[in-house]
Amino acid sequence: MWRDAGARAMRFAAVEEFAVDRVAFRWRARFPVAGPVAIRVVDEYAAGRGRLEARIFGVPVMRQAGRATVVGEALRYLAELPWVPHAMAHNPALEWHELGDHSVEVACRAGAARPAVTIEFDAAGDIVRAGCAARPRLVGKSAVPTPWGGDYGDYRVLGGMRMPARAEVYWELAGGRFVYWRSSLTAADAAP
Repeated sequence: MWRDAGARAMRFAAVEEFAVDRVAFRWRARFPVAGPVAIRVVDEYAAGRGRLEARIFGVPVMRQAGRATVVGEALRYLAELPWVPHAMAHNPALEWHELGDHSVEVACRAGAARPAVTIEFDAAGDIVRAGCAARPRLVGKSAVPTPWGGDYGDYRVLGGMRMPARAEVYWELAGGRFVYWRSSLTAADAAP
């Protein structure tokens, strides 16, 4: 993960849990600093509330909440549906609209907002991209609507489900694409 273009990459390990029957997720990550010292991050959305919080020694050092965070976290859930294939079929909160032969829009309700993501498929039917034209991006203390997306690839069977094992997420900025998150999925579990 990178905080800024040209910055040094920050290593992390994370676990993410998704709801299948509603729009909800929780991502817990550990960013090592030195020895046993680490920044612990929780990024989540549930019941119309979004939260992003970082702590060191249990003390909050960063918090985001509010309407922009709610919309941003709901968009994250929608864009990460390739990692929750069974939610695509079983989540009644998702609203689907076909856009073309290789793309659909998926949306949900998040309070008064209706966040939506465009999902693109390749000729084999695999999801290769998800994104939107205006996800809130924190610039200073303001949330700026910014084109945002993610690319998926390296499909494998993990936990009995076929899903992408590689992804990168980016902002489309005036100076070009800024990839701020790149990962490799190592395991998945379809726990009840």
